[in-house]
Amino acid sequence: MNNTIKLSMAASMLLTIAVNAVELEPITVTSINKTENSLEDSTSAVTVITAEDLEENGYKSVAEAINTIAGISVTNSGGLGQQTSFFVRGADSGKVLVLLDGMRLNDPSTTNGTALLDSLTTENIQQIEIIKGGMSSIWGTNASAGVINIITKTPEKGTHGSLSLLYGSYRTQGIDADIGYKDEKLSAQLLASYLDTEGISALAPREAEKDGYTNKSLNFKLGYLFDENNKIQLSYNRIKTETDYDDAWSAAQAEDDYSHADSDQENIALQYDYRSGDYHTNFYASQGKYERTYYTTSEFYGDAVNVYEAKLKEFGLINSYEYAKGKAVLGLEYKDIDGVNTYNGWPTQADYTNKAVYLSNLYRVTPETQIETNIRYDKFDQFENKVTFKAGVKHDSQNLPGFGVGANYYTSYDAPSAYQLATQSVPETLLKPSYTKGYEISVHFKELLAVTYFDNKVEDSIDWVSQYDSNGTYIGGGYTNIDGTSHFRGVEVESHYRLETINLYLTANYTHLFEATKEDDSDLPRRPKDTLNLSVNYYTDSSSYGVTAQYIGDRTDLGNISTGNYTLWNLNYTRDLTEEIKLTLNAKNIFDKAYQSVYGYATEGRAVYAKIRYSF
Repeated sequence: MNNTIKLSMAASMLLTIAVNAVELEPITVTSINKTENSLEDSTSAVTVITAEDLEENGYKSVAEAINTIAGISVTNSGGLGQQTSFFVRGADSGKVLVLLDGMRLNDPSTTNGTALLDSLTTENIQQIEIIKGGMSSIWGTNASAGVINIITKTPEKGTHGSLSLLYGSYRTQGIDADIGYKDEKLSAQLLASYLDTEGISALAPREAEKDGYTNKSLNFKLGYLFDENNKIQLSYNRIKTETDYDDAWSAAQAEDDYSHADSDQENIALQYDYRSGDYHTNFYASQGKYERTYYTTSEFYGDAVNVYEAKLKEFGLINSYEYAKGKAVLGLEYKDIDGVNTYNGWPTQADYTNKAVYLSNLYRVTPETQIETNIRYDKFDQFENKVTFKAGVKHDSQNLPGFGVGANYYTSYDAPSAYQLATQSVPETLLKPSYTKGYEISVHFKELLAVTYFDNKVEDSIDWVSQYDSNGTYIGGGYTNIDGTSHFRGVEVESHYRLETINLYLTANYTHLFEATKEDDSDLPRRPKDTLNLSVNYYTDSSSYGVTAQYIGDRTDLGNISTGNYTLWNLNYTRDLTEEIKLTLNAKNIFDKAYQSVYGYATEGRAVYAKIRYSF
């Protein structure tokens, strides 16, 4: 892309604004300090993706939805349901905590402790909260690059429900149903979804064969209000998937008809809330079970079965007090993590416990200026303990209404995953958590323009190191802490504009990575240097029309192979056929762009999806 085009796109970006920044009712979020807050009650910016955003844009997975947010990039090893990696400000997904109704979704049995966003469908979601930057001072491990908090739908007063049918390209079909009830005391919500596709070949070319995918999800919430001060809620979520994929080690490559995988993830949580005036306490207990089975084949090792299992138990007590100029929060936590990796019947196990206490305080110096401070202490039974903190300030100008500045400095850590502990390179030398120091500086003017500069440095990163004998023959490998510092530095620009007279809404964001380097100063793969997202939406009383575009700039994969410099265009249409029936049409990659986000793996071509929803 030449400089003229770059300047034109940048100019257009500076004349745009997110629809939701203007239209949304006040939104409550919980990812700031584990208590209910407004969007303004943090020195960090919080981005919210609503259920309306998800439906209008036809996002079928959470990975698709977050791919449009400034500072976030996503790569896919094939089509729908295939392995997905995402990066937040250049950091890998193991450094991002993902929650569902407060339940941790990060799977300790994965290679980096990531949450598997490719298995999270969007139909049952009310909103997605995203905070970028170090948040370990509140959330502990897996939060050094940010937090993604997913909130499922809650019932309205009375009895309500909906039924949705989806059909589209690659014989993709889905059905989603929910029913909810709420009165003065009781609330209950049941949501179920089914998604199935014949898919495309995971390995390029996409026409080689079909790698199908099936996703079955169930979400249940039950709450009871004893009185205005006491309530209890039970949450349950289960996701089961079946995936055909192509094993890159197979001699058959894209024609591999053996490699497939099953997964079963189950989360359950119980919460009790007590309120008395300005004091609020919350006790919660949760458990997550994760099981993934991969059937692989190789010309060297033949057929193999790999089973990854993990269990996470968590207990916590959160106390908060609102005073005249702010809010103070004191939290206590306990986590027990167990993981087992079984290769062809040979198990390798790892486990550890984590106890923590944290203190958070938001103080409004004046109505225009607020200060946020957090500090947390984590104690582990297996490796060294950690202290993390955050100090932030935000100020809105009185002399220039709409103009504001903010800054945050933070430290964070990421504990080894159970998988990394079980497969470390030197068993007698235990891995230690990686440690992040970073800061961000932001400036904004109303919703028209927001600019954020970030700089993060990571010490003791955990990575796989291969081992060779004296003849240069590969003899194995394992995870170890890498000496030196990796560095992530960049800028995010967001701009929003609304033409009220013609109901036209424009949004854009741009991210540039100045640096995303390893300890030896070499570039980390799969992180685009430049990402630009644009959208235009037009609304009438009963319908909406949208155009979105995403430009991915220079990006290289392993072996310094280029996978960047392309633009994708999509079209979206929604219409209220009646008060109860809504139609949504989404056309993806309308110019049938051939591209690869991971070298050697296929991506969808031109595709069309239609969904009809009946609500009562």
